[in-house]
Amino acid sequence: MRSDRQPFKYMLSLIEKLKQVKDFRKDQGKRHPLWIVLVVIILGTMLGYLSYRELGEFAKNNRHRLSQEFNIIPERVPSYSTIRRVMMGVKWQSLLKVFNEWALQEYGQRDDINWLYYI
Repeated sequence: MRSDRQPFKYMLSLIEKLKQVKDFRKDQGKRHPLWIVLVVIILGTMLGYLSYRELGEFAKNNRHRLSQEFNIIPERVPSYSTIRRVMMGVKWQSLLKVFNEWALQEYGQRDDINWLYYI
């Protein structure tokens, strides 16, 4: 595996957890599985993109890398509107639960990041 792809190796277990979050959207018109939109939101937020528009720009500006890593057609990365609808409609308790489960599973045994226990 190339070293520049190494960070995405750890995303696989997070993706499996994110797939457990119930999708509140109607099937009609849905272009992206919920987990893809959530991954974009999480990655963008971790990199400092905090508003809906900033997250949309993050997705657009990184569409080739996102499409390469997550098998998305580059022209079809989640838009600002999709990100906004998901952030407004997702059950945050459910998302936090699976994220915290993932974080403890992946990193909970490390003493240097025990702050995860307090999230």
